[in-house]
Amino acid sequence: MSWLVSLLRTVAVAILVVAGPALAQSHRGLDPFVIQAPQPRDPAQADVLRFLEQATFGPTEVLVAHVEKVGIAAYLEEQWNTKPSYYRTYLAMPASQAVGCPDGSEATCARDNYTMYPLQVELFLRALGSEDQLRQRVALALHEILVVSGQKVRQPSQMFGYLNMLVENAFGNYRKVLGDLTLNPAMGLYLDMVNNDAASAPANIRPNENYAREVLQLFSIGVNLLNQDGTDQLDGQGNPVATYTQETIGNFARVFTGWTYATMPGSAPLRHNPPNALAPMVLYRNAAGVDANHDKGSKQLLAYTGAVTTSLPANQDGGADLEQALDNVFRHPNVGPFLGKQLIQHLVTSNPSPGYVKRVAQAFENDGTGVRGSLKAVVQAILLDKEARGAVKSEPGYGRLREPVLFITNLCRAFNATSDGILASAATGMGQNLFNSPTVFSYYPHEYEIPFTTLEGPEFGIQSSVTAEARINAVNTLAFSTIRAPAPNPGTALNLSPLIGIAGSPTSLVEELDDILLHGTMSNAMKATVVDAVAAIAPSNPTLRAQTAFYLVASSSQYQVAR
Repeated sequence: MSWLVSLLRTVAVAILVVAGPALAQSHRGLDPFVIQAPQPRDPAQADVLRFLEQATFGPTEVLVAHVEKVGIAAYLEEQWNTKPSYYRTYLAMPASQAVGCPDGSEATCARDNYTMYPLQVELFLRALGSEDQLRQRVALALHEILVVSGQKVRQPSQMFGYLNMLVENAFGNYRKVLGDLTLNPAMGLYLDMVNNDAASAPANIRPNENYAREVLQLFSIGVNLLNQDGTDQLDGQGNPVATYTQETIGNFARVFTGWTYATMPGSAPLRHNPPNALAPMVLYRNAAGVDANHDKGSKQLLAYTGAVTTSLPANQDGGADLEQALDNVFRHPNVGPFLGKQLIQHLVTSNPSPGYVKRVAQAFENDGTGVRGSLKAVVQAILLDKEARGAVKSEPGYGRLREPVLFITNLCRAFNATSDGILASAATGMGQNLFNSPTVFSYYPHEYEIPFTTLEGPEFGIQSSVTAEARINAVNTLAFSTIRAPAPNPGTALNLSPLIGIAGSPTSLVEELDDILLHGTMSNAMKATVVDAVAAIAPSNPTLRAQTAFYLVASSSQYQVAR
């Protein structure tokens, strides 16, 4: 049983240092495994592996070989031109159960058709096998910034159009994203813009402010004025300067009045049309063509240097109000650094330097052809930046905790898993209930600061002793069993045969895992401990050796914190 003692000792270390490099800055010496990372055996391959962790749902053997052959820049060109893969169309839940089940068995009909479950399955299947990896990865990042949640938008028939909008616009222009998001019926339902009535004094009705507040606070400019490097602008007393006031929110709420669901074919327009998730929202117009439910007063917008429009005149058409207001938001100098930093955090590292943020913000400002807001230019700037590229990243604050969805997909892709896509429950156990964000602030706080440090670590906002254990349990299941799914689904199983084939040499086995999962940066201390644990298992059981080695490496802090 000596191998088991060694195994448990290594797992205990993995649990203790799950914060890894994030805690290293304040507690040097806590995690020597992470601080003393050696040079990889193949630096060029190491950089390709890191790039694919950033630009896809995880490296695969085939994809690594392809990118090594064509180069990172050429792979990006391929991804810009790869055909998008979209979520399928879902039917609205019928009023009567007598209609029958549109897909799947009667026993699981509600789950399979009228919850977030089928969308979750689609995402995991697409993450594991689609060709448009970068587009899907960026779309997921946008979803986590521009949140619509199944906590309120409960039907996949209401949600799939919003997800497809993000897929469609992942490499497009952020001004179009803001416009499409604003009129998306799922967002209209989630943040109460749909059927938002103009003020009516006798009935004491005031416009709903939810969407107005979040489009400013979360979707575009944030609460404080920013320098182009993402740092706060300060007043004479050293305090951050607010980007807007409650009065600003009130004015934008009035902009967003009068919009309702698209009119159903063959129906007459109503002030409040019945739900229609298949088309963008429309401005209600009466029989005379007047936008009769839109606030017709003048409205003050954001005032900043270079603004084209800072106010809207009285009696202007509601459609013109909306376009000019969104232009006003989009042109604000905060948008580039505010959005750029969050995308860096989702794709590369939780603590980008001010210089990194500034370079990405400049790409947002001008894509090289004079166009502002190009997400393609922003994503390219993020992935090709000097802070993203390189064989080894030794800075203590570099990297990000793998969010549960990416933690699962990276492991599955690395070992060519066979999967039915039923993996959401595993991610939920780790704290990320896909498409069911608990609040509009996403699955985890974007500005979460890791305790005892001055470092940001958004994903650590959902890391606890319970979710840390769930991560290790998920790795255990992948290593020694199969992630089960309801019959007749086969579940998810890794193909560890390449590891089993070299398990006769514990050193070779661990070095292979080091290359595949850690791009050659496993610390010498960790490598020695894992080799000892594997060597304690009889050579006559190569399967157990491979499973144990995979389990120890994949559950370690060095893997869970992507660097």
